[in-house]
Amino acid sequence: MRTPIAVSVAAISGAAAVFGAGALANGGSGAQSAAQVPGENRALFAVLSGKKEVDDEGNRGAGDRNGRGTFSATVDGDQLCFGLTVKNLDMPGAAHIHRGGKRRNGPIVVPLEHPGNGDPGASAGCVTVDEDTVAAILRRPGRYYVNVHTAAFGGGAVRGNLFRR
Repeated sequence: MRTPIAVSVAAISGAAAVFGAGALANGGSGAQSAAQVPGENRALFAVLSGKKEVDDEGNRGAGDRNGRGTFSATVDGDQLCFGLTVKNLDMPGAAHIHRGGKRRNGPIVVPLEHPGNGDPGASAGCVTVDEDTVAAILRRPGRYYVNVHTAAFGGGAVRGNLFRR
């Protein structure tokens, strides 16, 4: 019975991200900054799993092997609005966007509101992000990843690199 909730939240988050990107692409935003390019796809996504987490040496599988999740976001100026869902995790304690490739851990660049539960769990919100950071994420999303931490997996329980469609 819990699975449909996570799937529904993921679907709503994804739809909101795509709708928001479409509105922005059609001129839905007023002022332009360096991070706002007309017609640019401003939606970000990630598919999270424990198998994608890496240890300090870059070895995959360092997270919760049963854990899964989704992330979607839209960017409007210095605002990143997101939806995050997780499943099969212990209680989440933190969530972030980090700078780092698929096999490299990196520093936190955007703190996120973590889900209030882990099976299933969801969170959503908008955060203010430095303009240079937003521009860098949009330029090369694959160089950034989202992860969710739990007490048992302090380095990260689930992880997924960002991408755009």
